[in-house]
Amino acid sequence: PLITMTSISREERDYLYSPSKWSRRLPSDEVVAVHARKLMEEHSGFMALPFNAHGIIVAAVGYDLAPKATMTLIVGQCRQACVYLRLKFPKSSGAILLSGIYDLTPIQQTYVNDALQLTDEEVMTFSPIKTVKQLSALPTHFSVLLAIGEQESPEFKRQMAEYRKELQPLDLSCSLHELMGDDHFSLTEQMESDNSALNKLILDAMNSSPRL
Repeated sequence: PLITMTSISREERDYLYSPSKWSRRLPSDEVVAVHARKLMEEHSGFMALPFNAHGIIVAAVGYDLAPKATMTLIVGQCRQACVYLRLKFPKSSGAILLSGIYDLTPIQQTYVNDALQLTDEEVMTFSPIKTVKQLSALPTHFSVLLAIGEQESPEFKRQMAEYRKELQPLDLSCSLHELMGDDHFSLTEQMESDNSALNKLILDAMNSSPRL
């Protein structure tokens, strides 16, 4: 069940939605610093080479960050990038979703909203779990791969499980994988290695899905 955010303290709410607090690799401040440094140094390009080796094109999408940008602007920029990529590379048949927030409602009552300043309208419009019906227009062979780390907050795991539950009535191929030993940050970093469990899942999914 959804935790009632008003029934717990701000400190408890922030803890539930702080991915770094749940990692067992390093102290929370260090795991964030290591992850941020990698992204800054590599500009997210670190994930390209393993897929390029299999003839797969990788596009790292950039966007403005909060508090400079609102969620509406951020989503708009990502959508523009997706439209461009769809026109340039029309063959696609699936989506890969890593650990994340699929219902923004609780975020309004955590430290994250200090920067995001989410409006009620943005929560309704941009929460994936609230817009699942829009996916009914996708082709029936469209596949969705959901992946989450073992060392994740119970709320991150709950939200991904709830999202999968909402997808099930649609005629889509949907799978959920929990990767043992991984946290919110190492999950992304796995994409640097051709032999990682996550990349194997992604490549298997791509090879088994027909292209449009």
